[in-house]
Amino acid sequence: MNIYKIHKANPDIFTQLSLRDQLFCYYQCPQREKIIQLYSNHNQLTFTLSGKRIVRQGDNKWILSQETGFLVKRGAFLQELPNNYSDWVVLVLYLKDDYLKKVFEEFRPHFSLGNLPKVDSEIIQEFTIDEKIQNSYNSLLPYFSKPQLLPDSIFEGKFKELLFNILIHPNNKKILAYINQIIDNYTIPIWEIMETNYYYDLRISEFAEIANRSTSTFRREFEKHYQTTPGKWITAKRLEKATILLQTSNKTISEITFDCGFKNISHFSRIFKEKFQLSPTEYREHNKQ
Repeated sequence: MNIYKIHKANPDIFTQLSLRDQLFCYYQCPQREKIIQLYSNHNQLTFTLSGKRIVRQGDNKWILSQETGFLVKRGAFLQELPNNYSDWVVLVLYLKDDYLKKVFEEFRPHFSLGNLPKVDSEIIQEFTIDEKIQNSYNSLLPYFSKPQLLPDSIFEGKFKELLFNILIHPNNKKILAYINQIIDNYTIPIWEIMETNYYYDLRISEFAEIANRSTSTFRREFEKHYQTTPGKWITAKRLEKATILLQTSNKTISEITFDCGFKNISHFSRIFKEKFQLSPTEYREHNKQ
């Protein structure tokens, strides 16, 4: 599910404001399933106001709570209810590249851009929240119930203050480095998108959305890099991951099906047997480590 489109299409559930085509949401999360798969084609800043959620991508895990802010980059992930479930109230700011560039350039003279850390491919980047940052995002909340109270220019000033306070904090150099990379018109490589997202049940058009490319451009760049079609490569990678899990884990066939991005067990079993001439269960019995 594209979380940005879900939020935008359901203003009755996800209270929202728009600022120059940027979407801001403030809501109590309605999630009831233990685990849901989501993806976003826009970067987002997330501030937990109460409760918590768990986010997973691959072997990485993050707990979204009040103590820390989170930059969620473009990509797919699993959102999971914690065992000590309580209502998750959250402020989410979706930021498009062009607007980020505009704000960044306005404040560029105030940023220390030398010796920035290397930008990694992890989908979640934590950042420190101090009193100034907390006051900045709390100042946005009253306007979700009464958006007519402020003209855009004043509300935008409050948002810019929030972003500025995040980026100048000395502990948030990784956030500054990532946004600086966007400003330099950095294009995420196809291989980086695919290696970190292939095990999610996404359509080719959705991979292209995450990569910020049209579907035709995505296919063309993909085939140039991998020398095969996206469909064939994705199936091969998912089967490779499945064989590793069958050999080295105690996960059920159902869990492996989900973890590797296959639509259902019957689909997984059919594709697996076509490749290995064994069912997943038979393969596990022959190859269990």
